[in-house]
Amino acid sequence: MAGLARPTTPRQVTASWLTQALQSTGVIESHVEVGSVRQEPLGGGTGVFGTLVRLVVDYTEPNSGPTSMVLKIPTAAPENKTVGLALGLYVREGKYFALMADRTPVDSVRCYYNDMDVDAGEFVLVLEEIRDLEVGQQTTGATVAQLEIALRELAKFHAAWWKHPDLDSMEWLPRNDSPANLVVVPDIMRNAMTVIEKDWVDVIGRDAVDLGHELAAQFDSIIKRTGEVAHTMCHGDARLENMFFNADASRMKFIDFQLVIRATPAQDVAYLMGSSADKDVWDAHGMRLLKMYHDALVAAGVRDYDWDQFWYEFRLQALWGVVAPGSMVASFDVGDENGKLLSRRWMERGWYIPMATNARDVL
Repeated sequence: MAGLARPTTPRQVTASWLTQALQSTGVIESHVEVGSVRQEPLGGGTGVFGTLVRLVVDYTEPNSGPTSMVLKIPTAAPENKTVGLALGLYVREGKYFALMADRTPVDSVRCYYNDMDVDAGEFVLVLEEIRDLEVGQQTTGATVAQLEIALRELAKFHAAWWKHPDLDSMEWLPRNDSPANLVVVPDIMRNAMTVIEKDWVDVIGRDAVDLGHELAAQFDSIIKRTGEVAHTMCHGDARLENMFFNADASRMKFIDFQLVIRATPAQDVAYLMGSSADKDVWDAHGMRLLKMYHDALVAAGVRDYDWDQFWYEFRLQALWGVVAPGSMVASFDVGDENGKLLSRRWMERGWYIPMATNARDVL
């Protein structure tokens, strides 16, 4: 909304500010006002790149709008925000809600208000608070039922944008081999290996660390190869804590679109497995789940993507995927004890997948 200042702290979201924001997008009618707004902690309160708080709202007219919503503004950690700006994370999420959400046939969190100034490093989202589903627990690990529905929904997400001509005009939607990634990510991987060699051998194993050193030496090439197979739009951060489920995992909803990317669909699939599937789940169900996903993608209309190509791209993305937990433990403030446990579980799972699939063969 023109003239409405973007809050840089949650306390700047006043009743007057929220009234104007919600009126401007039609969430509340023009004669309705926010009578009061209260900020409450939400989960850990911080993500790697964003600060989240719950807004509890009363209106001048009862039952005239949502009474609970989520404010998302940039992280207060300057080093994390610098990386987020360099990689275009804030503009990607804003653009997704503005341009893509209504055209993507999966259930995702509703956006009530969306404004940004990329040059100033400012953005604000006011989002639905999902109350009827429970967020996945990445520290605990995904159930098989959660993985099944997530993969089926990702297949719909990927099929909807499969080689879509509109992707060519979306300059804000990068590929893995974007100039920013080529400048930033190889150094992130190389720096991560110093920390991993020092602190993580006992967790992920000597063979995995040796593979990491091989990857770090040629990560520029890995990035370029993943960019060459950019068939569709991907969620980009398809891990359990960005998904909400009902009790029996028959329904789900996606959140957090800061990492949407033009990529191979195998990127989301490998990322989900590497971040959220425990080793025993992968060993017992991994290949069946991959084949289930590929079948669902074909059933959704993708005809020019055979299993062999998907399997190659999955293993390539399993190699690419280790940079996410590696950078988390080496480059970012992971926050509280939950963040530390999450990073450990991600390291354990993410480095297991390339070893279990002999991904070194595609180097």
